[in-house]
Amino acid sequence: MTPTQRRIIAVLAGAVVTVFAAAALLSVLNRTPDTTTTTLSVLPTTTTSTTAASSTTSTTPTSSTTTTTEPTTTTSSTTTTSSTTTTTLPDPADTLTLGPENIGPFTFGSDAETVIADLVAILGLPDRDTGWVPPVDDEGNQVYGPCPGTEIRLVEWDNLTTLYGNGASAWAPDGLYHFFFYSYVLLDTDHLGLHTDADIGLGSTVADLEAAYGEAVAISDDEFGPFWSVAVPSPGALWGFLTSTDPTGTVVSIQGGVGCGE
Repeated sequence: MTPTQRRIIAVLAGAVVTVFAAAALLSVLNRTPDTTTTTLSVLPTTTTSTTAASSTTSTTPTSSTTTTTEPTTTTSSTTTTSSTTTTTLPDPADTLTLGPENIGPFTFGSDAETVIADLVAILGLPDRDTGWVPPVDDEGNQVYGPCPGTEIRLVEWDNLTTLYGNGASAWAPDGLYHFFFYSYVLLDTDHLGLHTDADIGLGSTVADLEAAYGEAVAISDDEFGPFWSVAVPSPGALWGFLTSTDPTGTVVSIQGGVGCGE
């Protein structure tokens, strides 16, 4: 190949290279962007845009408001109410009339346990209760005189004494535990205020007795001291002791029924 030919070929090759380079440059300059990428984020938000060969990144801060709710505490207060029940016992003076065969509704010959329970309901717990015991203790002492039967029971409320037993009496046969006697005696004070159906009570005078019972009352005096008694149908008995037989003498005891050994 001659030098001239080589120069022609070199010039042509350079021209071709120049054409391809120009075409490539033109292609790059005329290309339309086909991809836009947007990336969203809550905190922060980032948008990336790419146009041709340049890239722009913009960040827009997002404002976030946080609301804190304080817990609500409810305090519940419980009030406890204390209730006190007061039991009012009936007035013994209105219920327990002293009679020749009874105290109020409780008649001689009635079941002992029933009478005691009913008296407790009216008078409250007794001041003394012997329980069922032999009429004579281990030392030979009589509990309340020479009482019949194998067991007796003495129950007292203040100055009122009631007597029960299983021996035969004018109101019940042998073996039956029953109520058969009471004694109402003036001590320092008459707290119960009991009285007979004629309104005779402890402290009433001989004159009161005679006015209330007339000829049915007897005023006497013997080795045991001055006493009074009212004539009543048998087997009843209503009697007691006095300070004296004078009209101003006063009643110091009222007994109903017949006590042991009388």
